[in-house]
Amino acid sequence: MSKIVGVASGIALLVGSLTIPSASHAGEASAPERQSVVRNPIAVFSLVAPTTESASGLIARAVFAAGAGCPELSLEISTARGTQRMGKAMQRRSTGATTLNAFGSLLVCEAAIPRHAMTAKIAGRSIPASVSDSIERIALLGDSGCRIKDSVIQNCNDPNAWPFARNSLQVARERPDVTIFLGDFFYRESPCPESANSWCGGSPEPLVKAPFKDSAWGWVADVLVPMAPLLPAAPIVMIRGNHELCERGGNGFFLIFDPAFGTAKNCAPSSTGVIPTVYSPTTAVDLAIKGDRTLRLVNVDSANGDDSAVDAAIAVQQRPLFQRAERLARGSAEAWLLTHRPIAGLFSTEKLPNPPGLSTPWSSLTQTYASYGLLDPFALTVSSHIHLAQVNQIPGLPPEVILGNAGTELEPPTGYGVPQYGPLSDAAGQPLVPGLQAISTATFSRTWVKFGYAMATPTKSGWRVQLKDDDGKGFATCQLARRQISCR
Repeated sequence: MSKIVGVASGIALLVGSLTIPSASHAGEASAPERQSVVRNPIAVFSLVAPTTESASGLIARAVFAAGAGCPELSLEISTARGTQRMGKAMQRRSTGATTLNAFGSLLVCEAAIPRHAMTAKIAGRSIPASVSDSIERIALLGDSGCRIKDSVIQNCNDPNAWPFARNSLQVARERPDVTIFLGDFFYRESPCPESANSWCGGSPEPLVKAPFKDSAWGWVADVLVPMAPLLPAAPIVMIRGNHELCERGGNGFFLIFDPAFGTAKNCAPSSTGVIPTVYSPTTAVDLAIKGDRTLRLVNVDSANGDDSAVDAAIAVQQRPLFQRAERLARGSAEAWLLTHRPIAGLFSTEKLPNPPGLSTPWSSLTQTYASYGLLDPFALTVSSHIHLAQVNQIPGLPPEVILGNAGTELEPPTGYGVPQYGPLSDAAGQPLVPGLQAISTATFSRTWVKFGYAMATPTKSGWRVQLKDDDGKGFATCQLARRQISCR
């Protein structure tokens, strides 16, 4: 019990005077009881979703302590006769029965936000009711969780060593029109060693008998508490990372953050404990950008993959996702590819074997192979996965901005020189896939190993992307125009 005291205290602060009814199952409270007990949600937010899921492009979500039914989504709608107030029922979102009730302490509720909504509230808390029709600021960040795995322990009790809460607050203060989160929330994958009690004491432990790593309390500690300022600040585009694979944090991701209805059970194990391999479909959303522009964001699920080798089996599964991405991008004037694993990012050479042999620092090779020849319609690729900020320009590929520095322990500080050979070649310049034409090495590459996030603002010719640290101070500015990027 002592292991979750810190988390329980944080929940107590969030739920405040929440009173749990005596009913043993959610939904057994009467209507008056439901209204009286649902007072302080743990989290409320709006997810950007394809219009096939919600006509407005937004889904309302809320997370409560379990014990009562879902409240109404309170709305003000603009009509031809003026403003109309209405309440819309929210539906419960539940994981599968085979998750061993790992998320039974939470109640997750959802509803599609209707078109022409002016305001939206859940249990008295405001959430974005619409996406701006003249977007000026897009926040970007990824890889936020505090790492507790085997002997690698991050100091989760030090806001400087794990600054996700600080980054969340800084992003919220900047009042973005949209936030893009690039994946990798869940890093609490091992019990905190007694020797590291001052660093991760109080952290929730993975379930011993479950074939996956996450639980309700882990998501509260790693995500919902530190992300509290950011969640209701702007509509959020959510990307799934490899730490949200089904054997890791996938159950919590699909329960809380996947921007689609009917997907909460996607990662539930089979009755015999077999974990499914899930590839979410490629989707696109359009954003109206200031200056009468439309930006299409195309999301390719790259949770599955391999950083240092071409996994042919995974590439076969991924290839159709990138083929659909190409089709969606070709139907737009301007498109960004959003995917967690970089198409071509650089790891530090300090992480390679010594001597390096035929190893290559390029990542993620399975995704590079799966997307080969399909990226021409994209003006930019945005990813995370590598725990730093990095910008790469490779001939024949769209420029890539990598932002994996929201809070997870950072990569080594040095070792990011441009390799002599490009992605899909080994350190001897030989192709990793026989017969495949080599990709050139980068003509421009910059790396910053520091915590932070980015703010993208439109310019007349493209975009200005400012990289900021966890105090909100800018440390680099990049200019993007006509598939070319430069930074200073």
